Amino acid sequence: MELVSAIVGPVVNLLTVHITHKLGYLTSSTEHVKRMKKRMEVLESQSADIEEHMKENNVGNRKIPARVPGWLKEVKKIKEDVDNISSNDIGCFDVKKKYRAGRNALRLIEDIESLIKESSDNIRWRDAEIPLGRVDSKRLASTSGGGTQNLFKSRDKMFNDALKLLQQDDDKNRVIALCGMGGVGKTTLMNQLKQAAHDYKMFKWILVASRDKMFNDALKLLQQDDDKNRVIALCGMGGVGKTTLMNQLKQAAHDYKMFKWILVAVIGNTPNLFAIQKAIAAHIGEPLTETDETLRATYLTKIFQGFAERKEKILVILDDVWEKIKLEDIGLASPVPDGVKLLLTSRYVNVCQQIAVDADSILKVVKVDVLEEGEARDFFSRIAGVSKEHDHDLYQIGCDIVKKCGCLPLAIKLIAATLKCQKKFVWRRTLKRLKKNDLDTNVQNIIKISYESLVHDDKVIFLLCGMFPEDCNISIEDLTRYAWGLKLLEQVSTMEDARECTQTSVSNLKNAYLLMDGDSRDTEFVKMHDLVLAFVVGTVSKGGEDGCWIIHHDDFSTLSEANNMSQSCKQISLACKGMSEFPIDFKFPNLTVLKLMQGDESLRFPQDFYVGMEKLQVIAFEKLEYPLVPTSFQCSANLRTLCLDECSLMFDLNCIGNLLNLEVLSLANSGITTIPSTFRNLKRLRLLDVTGCYNLVIDDGNLLNLEVLSLANSGITTIPSTFRNLKRLRLLDVTGCYNLVIDDGVLKSLVKLEELYMRGRALSFTDNNYRELAECSENLRALEFEFIGDNAHLKNMSYEKIQRFKLSVGCYFTEVRQMHRSQFELQSHENILKLVTNREVLLKSKMNELFKITDALYLQVNDMNTLEDVDVESPHPQHPPQNSLFYNLRLLVVSQCAELKYLFTPSVATKLSKLEYLDISRCPKMKAVIHTENDGSDIIKFSNLKYISLDELPNLLHFCNNVDVIELPRLMELQLERLPHLTNIYPSSATSYLSSDISRMQSLFNKEDVTPKLEKLFVSDMKNLKEIWPPQFSISNICQLRELTVESCGSIKVLFNMDFGEIEQLSSSLKSIKVRRCDSLVKLFSCNPFPFLNNLQELNVESCGSIQVLFNTDLGRADKTEEQVCSSSLRSIRVDRCDSLVNLLPSNPMPLFNHLEELEVTWCASIEVIFDIDMGCVGETDKASSSSLISIWLEGLGKLREVWRIKDAGNNLIHGFEAVESIIIGYCARFENLITPGTTNFDMRAIKKVEIGRCGRDRKRSYELAECSQDQAAINAMPILREDSNDEISEIAFPSNLLTTFNNLHNLYLRDYEGVEVVFEITTPSSRESPHNTQQSPILPYLEKLWLENMGRMSHVWKCDWNEFFILQKPQSQSSFHNLTTITMYKCDSIKYLFSPLMAKLLFNLKDVRILSCDGIEEIVSNRDDEDTSIYSHTSTAFFPHLDILELKFLRNFKCIGGGANGISTDIHDQLKLSQASWSWSLCQYAREISIIDCDALSSVIPWYAVGQMQKLQVLKISDCKSMTEVFETQEINKSGTNTEKSLPRLEYITMLKLPNLKILKIQGCNLLEHIFTFSTLESLTQLEELVVKDCKAMKVIVMEENGQQTTASDVVVFPRLKSIKLIKLSKFVGFFLGKNEFTWPTLKKVVIRECPQMAVFTYGRSTAPKLNFMNTSLGKHSVECGLNFHVTATSHQAQLPSYESTSSYHPTTMERLPWSYPNLIEVDDMDYKPSGGQSLFSSDKLLQLQKLETVHFGRCEDTEEIFQVFESPTVAEIPNLRQVDLEELSSLKYIWKSGRWTVVKFPSLTRLSIQYCGSLEYVFTCPMVGSLLQLQELHIHGCTRMKAIVKGEEESDAIVNAIVEFPCLKSLKLEYLWSLEGFCMEKEAFEFPSLDTLQIKACREMTVFTKGDLSAPKLYAISIWDRKYNRKYNIHNRLNSNQLNPTNLISIDLRPTTTAKAPECTPPVTDDELQKSSKVAAGDLCNAMPKFLGSMGIKVGFRQADCTFCCSNGV
Repeated sequence: MELVSAIVGPVVNLLTVHITHKLGYLTSSTEHVKRMKKRMEVLESQSADIEEHMKENNVGNRKIPARVPGWLKEVKKIKEDVDNISSNDIGCFDVKKKYRAGRNALRLIEDIESLIKESSDNIRWRDAEIPLGRVDSKRLASTSGGGTQNLFKSRDKMFNDALKLLQQDDDKNRVIALCGMGGVGKTTLMNQLKQAAHDYKMFKWILVASRDKMFNDALKLLQQDDDKNRVIALCGMGGVGKTTLMNQLKQAAHDYKMFKWILVAVIGNTPNLFAIQKAIAAHIGEPLTETDETLRATYLTKIFQGFAERKEKILVILDDVWEKIKLEDIGLASPVPDGVKLLLTSRYVNVCQQIAVDADSILKVVKVDVLEEGEARDFFSRIAGVSKEHDHDLYQIGCDIVKKCGCLPLAIKLIAATLKCQKKFVWRRTLKRLKKNDLDTNVQNIIKISYESLVHDDKVIFLLCGMFPEDCNISIEDLTRYAWGLKLLEQVSTMEDARECTQTSVSNLKNAYLLMDGDSRDTEFVKMHDLVLAFVVGTVSKGGEDGCWIIHHDDFSTLSEANNMSQSCKQISLACKGMSEFPIDFKFPNLTVLKLMQGDESLRFPQDFYVGMEKLQVIAFEKLEYPLVPTSFQCSANLRTLCLDECSLMFDLNCIGNLLNLEVLSLANSGITTIPSTFRNLKRLRLLDVTGCYNLVIDDGNLLNLEVLSLANSGITTIPSTFRNLKRLRLLDVTGCYNLVIDDGVLKSLVKLEELYMRGRALSFTDNNYRELAECSENLRALEFEFIGDNAHLKNMSYEKIQRFKLSVGCYFTEVRQMHRSQFELQSHENILKLVTNREVLLKSKMNELFKITDALYLQVNDMNTLEDVDVESPHPQHPPQNSLFYNLRLLVVSQCAELKYLFTPSVATKLSKLEYLDISRCPKMKAVIHTENDGSDIIKFSNLKYISLDELPNLLHFCNNVDVIELPRLMELQLERLPHLTNIYPSSATSYLSSDISRMQSLFNKEDVTPKLEKLFVSDMKNLKEIWPPQFSISNICQLRELTVESCGSIKVLFNMDFGEIEQLSSSLKSIKVRRCDSLVKLFSCNPFPFLNNLQELNVESCGSIQVLFNTDLGRADKTEEQVCSSSLRSIRVDRCDSLVNLLPSNPMPLFNHLEELEVTWCASIEVIFDIDMGCVGETDKASSSSLISIWLEGLGKLREVWRIKDAGNNLIHGFEAVESIIIGYCARFENLITPGTTNFDMRAIKKVEIGRCGRDRKRSYELAECSQDQAAINAMPILREDSNDEISEIAFPSNLLTTFNNLHNLYLRDYEGVEVVFEITTPSSRESPHNTQQSPILPYLEKLWLENMGRMSHVWKCDWNEFFILQKPQSQSSFHNLTTITMYKCDSIKYLFSPLMAKLLFNLKDVRILSCDGIEEIVSNRDDEDTSIYSHTSTAFFPHLDILELKFLRNFKCIGGGANGISTDIHDQLKLSQASWSWSLCQYAREISIIDCDALSSVIPWYAVGQMQKLQVLKISDCKSMTEVFETQEINKSGTNTEKSLPRLEYITMLKLPNLKILKIQGCNLLEHIFTFSTLESLTQLEELVVKDCKAMKVIVMEENGQQTTASDVVVFPRLKSIKLIKLSKFVGFFLGKNEFTWPTLKKVVIRECPQMAVFTYGRSTAPKLNFMNTSLGKHSVECGLNFHVTATSHQAQLPSYESTSSYHPTTMERLPWSYPNLIEVDDMDYKPSGGQSLFSSDKLLQLQKLETVHFGRCEDTEEIFQVFESPTVAEIPNLRQVDLEELSSLKYIWKSGRWTVVKFPSLTRLSIQYCGSLEYVFTCPMVGSLLQLQELHIHGCTRMKAIVKGEEESDAIVNAIVEFPCLKSLKLEYLWSLEGFCMEKEAFEFPSLDTLQIKACREMTVFTKGDLSAPKLYAISIWDRKYNRKYNIHNRLNSNQLNPTNLISIDLRPTTTAKAPECTPPVTDDELQKSSKVAAGDLCNAMPKFLGSMGIKVGFRQADCTFCCSNGV
């Protein structure tokens, strides 16, 4: 027992303890829980204290113990566990729960006690400050590359949530906030959202979107680990936003944890080294106690070394750098330590470059430019608080202010903040101040600081730039010339030195962002920012040391104010456009610079203009017609520069020879033809520029000091031997001088020539010239020349000193293969070689010595095997040259090298470090671009190559013939064409490159070749190309590919033949795929394509006849998540002419629609449905997802049946098409339905336009076949036409169940939609909805425009059970169709009417109804199909309040307009009830304008029940209605057509016609119409302004008296507003009104009565028309003294007069002739009048009656041969008042009047005579006739093809000896398109034109002389010559009244437009001998020599023998 007790006892004790412990959980459960809660309260109190402490430290930027965040997290977890334990609700018998609660509480007590103890023992608060620059992070993010999107996957949900909020259209959710504690990444997330919104085009404007590229570029540079790119500079002008961008980058770097430390120091304009060192130390968090700068720098250096040892990355930001700062002074050694990057912001690139050199780094510059204009407007609007919608005027002023601010952010911000909440006048005042260059002080200071930091030379050039207008391209050469003239440049002795000094200053100013690049590609131009210009003009120029300036570039109205500062003003720049003369008091005694621009012909200068301006040093005139050049010797003392560019030099240039101190003379593009001999006096002249002065003659070599001579494009043909005297000439430019001949000895004598520019076709160089050029070349520094023809002279050339060149051998510059300018652009200063020759010639010429400084090289060397062949003379194959000469090349184009096999060897290729552009083409033997003999272990790197083009290389096998690694790290575009041997571009990574089966696999690149930056790949005409990249290809080589274009590659079957993983890698960047003409292509993707859609934006597939599917139907959801599948970025899909394509989209296309905007499918023969959607394949996410699809365009799809075919839709609403706005379907012959089944419900909330045209043609054939035959064979043929017949073929375009889907439709166009009988089917919801739904939703409430065209079977537009429909309709504001404004129906022949009267209630907003050429239409409004008309009585009469136009044309069966009274009973009593009913109406009574044309069945327009309700009608036009008997119905009411004698008596309230608003009434061609109005209507015509009645054969009167009504003479009729009455071709018309009433016409000004032969009176009563002065008839305008009070007394009219005439109290004056006879004829103005006189306009018997005639404008009459027929007897006929005669298109006209011996016709007042297109007229005047034209001022003859002379001279027998013919007043003579014109006069009479100042001759190709006799025109300065392209003005220096025979006055022939500086290249086909003889031919032979000479150029000449002056024009 003891043994048992000994054993059992301990066990029992042990068990007892354990059991007791466990039972304690149960028995003490409540106590444990209470204790736990108490201790939890203690822990919570401590946690709250710690949290508060942590918040305080966060705010104070003090350190927080590392354990605190974890401790707080554990407390939070324990608190959750404690809250889950409760004993209150546990029952006594729930033992299990009580046990668990006690156990868990006890355990938590232990954890709580542990945390309490830890908080007091282990958490120590030191509260030390955190260094400002430290970025706390447990893990630094990788910066090895890639974008920033994937750095934090945890941000995905935040990003997606915010993006969805941005996409929502909910007006209530307009403010979205990204909130969080500091440093969590709010700014970074904002930037990501901004980029997404920009990419997805979610908003029209995103503020500062233009900063995206700058930000991203800079951020990528910060992310790169490249040790060489350690210095990044943000550069731009002041105020552009550099610091703002820097702060954004700093925040992004902080959020992305890209650096451990970010240190910031502001340098400033005056750097304080102590402050900079202190700022850096403060960011590091270390005290800087040293007082010595060197010690402080040493201390900082140790700190940076420590960072480097710990491999911590540091970003050092130096803001606002103005001058170089030594990096060692801030602790950065040179080179900077590893891990350090410098971010600089500065205005000066050169300063940043100096810092980068110290850092031993390459400088990467990110240029920060001004805002784009749209962004700037939004930026301004946001700050100023205005919008276009809120206040348009203020917004527009703001836009103007933004322009004046030049889109500079700081200026915009300052000004916008100032204007916020200000009145409009403050805004206007601010804009005026800006226009006057009155800048804000802060803006001034920004630019002022930059200006004051400039050195002297830079300052003077900067100020000279201010003399040019806004937005002007400033020529650097002009700046040089001005600076030279003003002696501004220091230590400059030659023009070349001055030019280099100016270019240096310009470069410095551009680096300082005070100047910008010009718009021209030529780098010789710059521009100045508008605000900088405003600073120069408004600030510097008014107080500078150079004195005040006057610069009015667009406002010279304040020029008179200059007198107040005339003493101080030194420089003037003025745009003279619009000025007529300078003020007389324009006096500035201290003026040094005068620049005038853009003065037209009217500008005149005072004769003493230059008096008192002796200090002038520079005169620059540009584009002045008549510039005034100083001739006084007073101005010659100081004038050094004279520029007369593009000026018409209409003065004697000899005066320039008096300007003895002139050093720079520019006459560029001025048209000067001769350099006067007085120029030899200009002994100091250094520069002469006559560029563009065509046909220039220069033979004077006495300009001994000339340094620069520019004759470019001048047409000079000879450089004479006198040029040998120009010993100091340094620059000679004869570019573009064709057929130039240089006399022997000239080039050899130009011993100081350093620059020679001689590019130009057909340069006539002799052997001596070449020898002299070779001698001259020893000193040349710049040479532009084209070596054409014999190349033997090349070997003598020397190139040792040449630094700048553009040289070609064997070709002109325009004859070589041109590069793709969009990819590469050469600068004007770059050196270019174009060599078309052979190797031997090239090597012997030693031109290859220039390769080392060549920027662009074009090679076409036939016997060249490699590029080395032209590098050295004879390279040994085993010992290639050690150093290649091509190391400086940026561009290399190699073409048509017949023997070229390999272009590069490795030794050459490795030296091409600068090469950016490589183009190789048409080299038939080329096998590889690079050839190597080694084992293939080399790495060849083209470090800067960006573009490669390989074209037409039939034997090319690969890029490199061995396995060398080719690295193309910057290659961005690869273009491959016509390379037949290649089967792949890239090889498979799993296949050896040296595969034995090379014939099967031939790739361009090796598998190791690297093209990581490739963005564009273009492949074309590669007939054997099977794959771009094969399976298992290493995609990393093309991971940045953005655009892929494949064309005409017939062997490709699968475009992307790769596995899913490879596609996923490539998809990260690819945005565009374009495939064209690939006939074998079966599909695009070999596997699931959806990873591509993540970034792909554009997909184009064209003319790929074998492709069967675009997207695989398997969505691949098994291996991809929902988010990845639904992330498509596609924006456009275009498919064209893919005839095998059946399935366009997969069965679940929803993932494609996330961003897809455009879907265009055209001319694909096999597509039957576009969206074939199986809803069973659509996931729940896709079902609810939205889309961006906006436009659907379907055209030429021959088998298309439906657009949408939905399976298993059920009653679900189909999403995915919410954004669709436009659906266009055309030329789809089998098209049947938009949606099948029709019951499918779609969400198309954005739909605005549906257009269906030329569809359903096959259905039409089916109908026609069925209608032609009823037998079974015909019926059975119908399904044959429909291969897959659809059971739901609808004859209704929009069935009722479809209307809900298109409920938001705005515009509907149906054209040629065959088979459609009803457009809209409207049914009540009773059949498809529950009975409790008693309110029908409105149908198409947004539809605005309905266009129906050529709908041949359409019988109804609307088909509806109206009785039920209107019971369920909503109020008018929500009713169906209530927004419909426009209905147009054209060629719809089956429809009888447009709509029912009940539709009027719906069409509340109808504005425009047009029905044209609808043969079946009978009415517009009809109730013929309404079963119950009782509902009419419930219809409101307030119809169509907005109806504007009702237009009805060409409706052959149209009978009435119709309305609410159609189809009623014909019983008279019923009609009487109708007449009193309020609901009777007609559509016509609501229209403002009614136009009815060619409606033959229409008898009247306005029905009887509407005549009293025409209050809205303003315009009524009726034309060619053959059956119309009344306009306003007044006949019997019964219109039923039955033979009844009953009619309703006329009641006044029924028949009273009221037209209170009628303004215009025009009626034409209504032959049954006898009258228009009844008398009772007249009182309502108070607004009538115009009445026209024409071609109405039955019309007798305008106003008819009403039967039974009596009127008295006291009834006065007034037309208060009637201005015009036209009565034309009314054969039975008797009078306006035949009653006795008096008429008053207070505003009547014009009455036209033509061809009204029966007209007896206008009105029998008196007519008063006080403003009527003239009457217009068929002939013209007459004066009428009696006004309208006339009647014709001829007996033929008496019978027509009313019987009451004799009783009339008033009898108008009896006239014996019509009031519109010849004696009172004032004006002939009718182009269609056929004169009754037969062949003459005015017969001889009428000639003497034309005493009042003033104007003749007559034309288009085929029979008229003579205008004025003269008498056969001696007579003097004078037409004293005739001032103007215009004759046009008189094909038979032979004479104006015949010149007879007996008759003299005088026109003493005639000032203008114009004759056009009178083909039979051979001359205008005879010599005697000219004496009758003493006042003639304008004579214009145009298009008279047979005219031989203007004046026909007298024959010798009749001629008067020494006769002089004078046109005393003629000022303008224009002769145009006179094919046969030989001259003005071909006889020997002398002509004088004392007033002639304008002579224009155009296309007079037979003209050989102007006159054969003497000619005088003293005021004629120029002759204008026109040809096909240009209008030129030729100068006449020695005027036409000269009596000296001077052949050198031959005027220039200018084939170039005068507005351009450079002439187009052209080669006149004239021989050199002829050109040399042109100025030496004898005067007597000019008539014969000149036409021959100019005829070879297609130019006809007229000239005067006396002066040898001629003008020319090209025949057209």
